[in-house]
Amino acid sequence: MVDGVGPGIPAGGEGADGVNDAEAAANRAPDDEARREPRQRQDSWSPDDGQAAAAADAPTAALPSASADQPSADQPAPVAPSIDPGAETAVIRHVPVLPPSVYAAESGPGYAAGGDAPYTADGNAPANGTSNDNAAGPGSVFSRLPRRGVIAAGGVLALAAIGGVAAAVTGGSGGGSKNNGAGTGGGTGGAGVGGGSSPSPSPTYPVPAFSTVPANGAANVDPSKAVTVSVANGTITSVQLSGGQETSGTLSDDKSSWTSNGVLKLDTAYQVQIQAADKGGKTVSKSISFTTLKPSATIGVLEMWPGSDVSVGVGQPIRVQFTNYVPSSYRADVEKACVVTTNPPVAGAWNWVDSDTMDWRPQDYWKTGTQVSAALNLSGVRAGTHQYFVKNHSLNFTIRDTDLRLIVDTKAFKATAYQNGQVIRTFPIDTGTNDPRFVTWSGTLAVLGKGNPVEMKGDYGNGDKYDEFVNWATQITYTGTYVHAAPWDGQIGQVNSSHGCIHARTSDATWFYNISHVGDVVQVTGTGKTVSTTNGFGDWTLSWTKWLSGSAYGATLGGKPVSG
Repeated sequence: MVDGVGPGIPAGGEGADGVNDAEAAANRAPDDEARREPRQRQDSWSPDDGQAAAAADAPTAALPSASADQPSADQPAPVAPSIDPGAETAVIRHVPVLPPSVYAAESGPGYAAGGDAPYTADGNAPANGTSNDNAAGPGSVFSRLPRRGVIAAGGVLALAAIGGVAAAVTGGSGGGSKNNGAGTGGGTGGAGVGGGSSPSPSPTYPVPAFSTVPANGAANVDPSKAVTVSVANGTITSVQLSGGQETSGTLSDDKSSWTSNGVLKLDTAYQVQIQAADKGGKTVSKSISFTTLKPSATIGVLEMWPGSDVSVGVGQPIRVQFTNYVPSSYRADVEKACVVTTNPPVAGAWNWVDSDTMDWRPQDYWKTGTQVSAALNLSGVRAGTHQYFVKNHSLNFTIRDTDLRLIVDTKAFKATAYQNGQVIRTFPIDTGTNDPRFVTWSGTLAVLGKGNPVEMKGDYGNGDKYDEFVNWATQITYTGTYVHAAPWDGQIGQVNSSHGCIHARTSDATWFYNISHVGDVVQVTGTGKTVSTTNGFGDWTLSWTKWLSGSAYGATLGGKPVSG
């Protein structure tokens, strides 16, 4: 603060009242010289301290008047500020301290602040001719200050009050002396004004950390292995795996890991786009890429039964034969890749009827009208140390509306036909002799096909040789078992005399030939020789428990594992 400027007066002092700085300095010079003379320390107030000091320390209840230069009898005398005798004496200008009501009242051009009457140079006569106790009179503070000085003083006081509040809000103190001008807003800004504190910083959360299998940039990746994504410090919001095909996946319940479904293609580049969110919801992205291997050996599908877009009987299983054998340690992956779905839904299982062949059937015969689909998603599936499938396959068929079953009783020499559970025909038959070479296969089989005629021939030695065309022949085993017409056999219904086929009269053989379809059930009982599952479709000969024992993956419903 500049010498000669005290609290409540702006720099420049009274010179700010319409007088430029040069003129104000010239006018002050003589007075300043006189004031620089040292004064004695004054520890208490006296009337001789000057009118300015009286005005500055006067009570603030009302505007001072000419008689206010002296303290009243009932008012204690204010104490003047102490001055350090060891310091250079500073000149302090005393400025009237006005009550807040003075500055709160309306003032305008021609009015003294807080007064009702226009301000005039003559403090004794209000401009409106009325008396005003608040008007500036001779000898009063207002009479000795120009109007603009009064307004300036009020403005400074208001700023000082604001400064006090600001200091309270920010927790600052009003320290510092009047001599060096240090300190801000001390005053009476009591503690707790504003009471606020700086806002708390926004919480921060750890950035999600990703891990993937395979790693970014990996080469010669086994396409039969699942792609996995894991995230720490967050949750997975999106995963896209694309390359040779879009691949779906399964997200864990806690959204911390993702596993691809199915297998990938061989010798293909893939990209994985991952998004995860931290605990505050902020999203982080990551991309990786890798390539799958090119196999040194491949395997494929040789045949599928019953074929697509056909209607078959209730005893028809699905059969898939491969171009090479599949080692037992890889069979579960092959089964898993071959998904059977049905309408209505029904559970079933694959069974390895041979090292290169697997069949799928339900626990019981198919329900008539069932729609069956098999999706062999084999491309990329590993089926040996260096052997991979390279192509997918599919199969679709329908179970026909008629449930036809022929039950052959070799001991009773008769056959009974059932249609949808009702007996529709019974007729005499005979079957193979007791010669072990010619005993008819027992078991539950399915119709493989039909022919009219079918050439049959055999040479068993000792003159037992034949080569004939047989009519109305319905095949049930690969080794040559048929239900056919045998007009030369005079022992039908009496003695088992065939080479293993089921002989019937021409009318009965013709009837069965015409009514039967591929997949219809033919069950033979009464002999000691049981048909194998691969000699035709002997699948139903096995109990369900036995059937499941030949599966590496177990029972499924719509491709999903179920309890057997």
